[in-house]
Amino acid sequence: MYSRVLTRLRLIIAEVADVRSHVVTINTYFQDDLKLSKNDLKELGKRIEDEFDIKLPKKVFTEFNTVGEIVGLIEAERGR
Repeated sequence: MYSRVLTRLRLIIAEVADVRSHVVTINTYFQDDLKLSKNDLKELGKRIEDEFDIKLPKKVFTEFNTVGEIVGLIEAERGR
């Protein structure tokens, strides 16, 4: 399940960040590595919520900085 979530998430992130999906790894930082703006992060949050049918906390990208952290959050939310 973990790798399936990561695969789907990588595609979403790559599209929002306008990068190739192979650039996005479990250790990728949204702001430091991908240079995502606040608007990009808002869009990413909406896309994640739609794709995985979950509700993210309002300041999710303040507390969760890497792709791996978001994968863990998605898994936890879907497990409820």
